[in-house]
Amino acid sequence: MLNRIRRALFRMRHKNSAFPGSAEYWERRYRGGGNSGDGSYGGLAEFKAETINAFVAENGIDTVVELGCGDGNQLGLMDVPQYTGYDISKTAVEMCTKMYANDSSKNFIHYIPDQYDGESKAQLSLSLDIIFHLVEDVVFETYMHHLFQLASDWVIVYSSNSEDPEAEGIEHCRNRKFVDWVGANVSGWELVNKIENRYPERSISDFYFYKKSA
Repeated sequence: MLNRIRRALFRMRHKNSAFPGSAEYWERRYRGGGNSGDGSYGGLAEFKAETINAFVAENGIDTVVELGCGDGNQLGLMDVPQYTGYDISKTAVEMCTKMYANDSSKNFIHYIPDQYDGESKAQLSLSLDIIFHLVEDVVFETYMHHLFQLASDWVIVYSSNSEDPEAEGIEHCRNRKFVDWVGANVSGWELVNKIENRYPERSISDFYFYKKSA
């Protein structure tokens, strides 16, 4: 009950605050020289890359899309044959395009939700430290549907999976119990594995692996 009250109070504050919305927040952040945050650097980035690289190699993945590629630093540690990064921030896409201009295996696209055609784009789609940044319900739900539509075989999510209001004092963060949401709203996919964070003292995100049902 207390958590529900806290979430309701957060939404009331958020509704009346100057928060520009998730898309505009990240565009302003990158345009102003900001980066994707601590999770895309150092030990956390290495842990994520090791996990993804091992999965790609073990499962013979040739094509990968990431819905929320950010500033591209995390990608520098990843070893995938063909990669397409989508991001809501046009500035982030421009940064990544410039950073990997000499790498023909990588492509970057400005993600405009209303213009996505609903077709699968790769064997595997990734969502890394994104879901708890989607504070608006409609943004979250649209993103989640697209995340699973983008993939033909696998979806990997790295995120918190709770409704803990602790992060909700930060305007661009909102914890969500996304596993329950997927079970209720996305058909044809099975949660087949979970890998807990190597650094739980630094991040509440874990890995969740979804496989397309036969």
